[in-house]
Amino acid sequence: MTRSRALASLLAVVATVLAACGSSGGNAPSGGAIDLSGARFTVGSKEFTENLVLGEIAAQALRAAGADVGPLKSITGTTNVRTALTSGQIDLYWEYTGTGWGAHLQREVSQAPRDPAQLFAQVKDADVANGVSWLDPAPLNNAYAIAVPRARQEQLGVRTLSDYAALVQRDPAQARLCAAAEFLTRDDGFPGLQRTYGFQLPTSSIAELELSLIPKLAAEGKTCTFGEVFVTDGAVAANDLVLLTDDKKAIVDFNAAVTVRTQVLDAQPRLRDVFGPISAALTSDEIRALNERVDVGGELPDDVAGDWLRAKGFTT
Repeated sequence: MTRSRALASLLAVVATVLAACGSSGGNAPSGGAIDLSGARFTVGSKEFTENLVLGEIAAQALRAAGADVGPLKSITGTTNVRTALTSGQIDLYWEYTGTGWGAHLQREVSQAPRDPAQLFAQVKDADVANGVSWLDPAPLNNAYAIAVPRARQEQLGVRTLSDYAALVQRDPAQARLCAAAEFLTRDDGFPGLQRTYGFQLPTSSIAELELSLIPKLAAEGKTCTFGEVFVTDGAVAANDLVLLTDDKKAIVDFNAAVTVRTQVLDAQPRLRDVFGPISAALTSDEIRALNERVDVGGELPDDVAGDWLRAKGFTT
C-alpha cells in the first residue's frame, strides 16, 4: 500500500469515529456544547517542542470546556511520562503509535504494521490491558528521520538511508551524526536503523545532544554532518536540511493520539468528543508550522497552541 493510501485509510478511521460522535450530537468543539465543569485533569507532555505544543493544545481545550486544569507538566523521556500516566501523576498526554508499539508494548519494530490505521488499531487494542486508552489518532506523522544539509547531500551523494549506510562503511568520519539520547538507545530509533541497514557507526562519530540543538548544528557542519530530526520538525526547512529516504521502511509511522488512563476516560467519556475534532485537524503540515513558530520564531508553546485553537474555532 502506498503512503498516500495508508494515510487515507487512517483518515477514514478518524472520519468514521467523528461521524459516530456527530450522530449523537456530541461532536461540538471544546468550549461549545461540551461541558466538563467540575472535572479536574492533570495534563502531561514530553520535553520537546511538538509534544509541548500538543500538551498545551490539550490543556487549553479542556479549560475551554470548563475543566480545572493546572499548568502543563513537561516530563523528560518517554518512559518517564508513560510511568507518570500509569501511576496517576498525570491523567493524559499525547503519544505516538510507533512509540506505543516499540517502547510501551515492547514489540519488535520490524513486525509493526506499515499501514498507519492497522498500527493504531493494534496498539490501541493491546494497551487496554495496561489500563491505557488511545483516543482518535491525528493524521500528523512525527516519524524519526535523518537530515543532512542540502549542499552536503549533493557533495556526498547521500539521498537514502542505504546511501548513508554505505558512507558509514567507507568513511565514518564523513557520516558524523548528532542525535538525542533517546533516539540513540530506542530499538525503534538508531539501533533499529543500524540493524536494518547493516552498519555500525563508531561512537567517535556520534555526538549526543539536546534535540532542539541538532538542526542548527547539522547545518553548520562542524559537530556533525547528519542529524536526527522528526518529519514534522519546523527547523528542518529553516536550516535548509533535507531528509534521507527510508528506502527499507525501517521507521514505522508515528501518528499522534491522546492517551488517557482508562479509569479517567470511564469517568469522563466526553473526552472523546473534546479531542476527536482536534485530532482530525492536526495534519503534519499544521503541526510543522506550529513547531516552526516555536523553534525558529521563538514564540512560546502555550501562545502558539492558543492561537491555533482559536483559529480553528475550538476556543474563543
